[in-house]
Amino acid sequence: MQTCQICGRELPPAGRGRPARYCSRACRARAYRERVAAKQQGAATTQSTALSIDRVVRAAIGLVDREGGAGPSMRRTAAELDVGVMSLYRYVSGKEELGRLMIDTIFGDHPLPEPGPPGWRARLELSARQEWEIYREHPWIPKLFALTTRPPASPRLMAYTDWRIRAVDDLGLDFPTMVRIAIMISTHTQSAAYPLAHEQFANNTREEWLGARSGEVRETLASGALPMVARFGADAFEASQPHSIFEFGLHCLLDGVADTISARNHR
Repeated sequence: MQTCQICGRELPPAGRGRPARYCSRACRARAYRERVAAKQQGAATTQSTALSIDRVVRAAIGLVDREGGAGPSMRRTAAELDVGVMSLYRYVSGKEELGRLMIDTIFGDHPLPEPGPPGWRARLELSARQEWEIYREHPWIPKLFALTTRPPASPRLMAYTDWRIRAVDDLGLDFPTMVRIAIMISTHTQSAAYPLAHEQFANNTREEWLGARSGEVRETLASGALPMVARFGADAFEASQPHSIFEFGLHCLLDGVADTISARNHR
């Protein structure tokens, strides 16, 4: 004897055609809703199982590269992957860990060469320029560093520090001095790159922004209180650009390291 597949009620004997499976329209509607829910749950499960830490991290990187911001967002990353935000917590504990993994992934994509060029100066210069290129490609990273109370515990970021320490090893320097040199190179590069994030999504260039405020600038300079700033021209404006600050600062830092090495060797 046939019974309803939803409520189990006895069905009348089947006549011609396909046998009835439900006793009423209500049971038929309920069966339809259950099929739709099961299909949606299966799709969500399949999509969730397709996630991985690498996919989550790279989606977050692409999102911040494209839209800017001070760092990762669990909600925006979930929307980017078209999954529920809770799905991400199976892979990362929160946006702080997501940010750390993003930085680790990016620096892992740009490893420093082994053994590197000959000479400590060439090695430090290469490492600084490579880090600079990372920030040009992902200008939000220095901004994210500035918002954290401690540097991220990223093994592949720390590999840059280790590489730089090895670059100045066996030069007669004590270990704390070598650590200062390695960190100093990175700190300068990050600081010089910090304005890049503001430029990436600005509606106008620095020249256009300054031009729109030329009246305010002239009024400020007319007081005579800023005689050096009043001398600014095209060459000084170019000197104030982030890439110029990076190059000049790097040159000065490396000269200072050379002086430190020379002083230690002549003791």
